[in-house]
Amino acid sequence: MSAAATRQTNLAEALDEFRATRERTLAMVRGLTQEQFDFVPAPNRWSIGEVLDHMLLAERLNREQIETLVKLKREGRKPELNLSFSDLDVSVAGVPQTLLSLLEAPLTLLNMFVPNSLRNYLTRNRLIPFRNPDAATPRRRRPSAELCSDLIASLQETQRLFQSNPHLDFEEMIVQHPLLGRYDVPGLLRFMSAHEERHQSQIASTQTASSSPAPTRCCGARYA
Repeated sequence: MSAAATRQTNLAEALDEFRATRERTLAMVRGLTQEQFDFVPAPNRWSIGEVLDHMLLAERLNREQIETLVKLKREGRKPELNLSFSDLDVSVAGVPQTLLSLLEAPLTLLNMFVPNSLRNYLTRNRLIPFRNPDAATPRRRRPSAELCSDLIASLQETQRLFQSNPHLDFEEMIVQHPLLGRYDVPGLLRFMSAHEERHQSQIASTQTASSSPAPTRCCGARYA
């Protein structure tokens, strides 16, 4: 297999993984009532609806990063984004943002030696308590059917981005962040899957909370 074909296969596999992850998210919430979407299991915890809205906002942030990389490549510039905490203010819960900002250089250096597979494992299994960036702070009490529809539409928009640029080498496009690490675009898609799987476990725990409302049929949106 040629190098170009290998790159296309890697991208297709990463996109398939993200698509399958989104399908699982939709399957988890299909049939829940609006009351279940809005149920908050504990103080300072998100409802299922808020988790889903956070997923949408996070996907949009990542898609915008990929769109910027595509634009840089088409303009003949180096397709790399070196993000700081001021660009993307994700942080570790309990650690002051000012302290993390002072550690940007050491964290960036440290992340050079952390494999993506380990970062994704830590993300997927909720082993590090992250604080979301402000731009991915969810909106409360959004209609359940609207959230389901938006999850489908957002995935389709992400897929169209790649369908519109079939001949670009996405493995040479790099996003780097002091805390989140360094990813090419297929790697970023796998991180997006790990991030969504992290929140799938959050949805599952909320669904099984003893005070969660009993289920009835609702949210008829279907993945397409």
